[in-house]
Amino acid sequence: LFLFFLCCDSQAVIEPTTSGYTCSLNQTTSPCQTYVYYRAVAPDFLDLASVGDLFSVSRLMISNPSNISSPSSPLVPFQSMFVPIQCSCNRINSSMSISYAGLNYTIKAGNTFYLVSTNQFQNLTSYQSVEVVNPTLVPT
Repeated sequence: LFLFFLCCDSQAVIEPTTSGYTCSLNQTTSPCQTYVYYRAVAPDFLDLASVGDLFSVSRLMISNPSNISSPSSPLVPFQSMFVPIQCSCNRINSSMSISYAGLNYTIKAGNTFYLVSTNQFQNLTSYQSVEVVNPTLVPT
């Protein structure tokens, strides 16, 4: 499963659709570096290693901007973190390009696009946008 997070140029006023923020491949602002706000949740995301694995970043990349004293510190439920991501404009099909941060996630048995987008990724993306980026994937 390929996931993405809706990103956009902060200087432009762009209204997202459920599929994401549209963009032009020749935009000079692409790619962009930003942070997402994420909260530690039990049982799977109570340490920086598991959160870092989810977003494909190191523990240190999360602990520094989140003011967490040590990358090996345990997290408490609902502890706030800032996780760095990089987004860019990507062509989805011949008529659509959207801005997103591409992440890989292995979908587990019983997962749906909705459950992954709302639970693991805490509504940082919509299930519709996950479907757009994964047109041939059928979750089981």
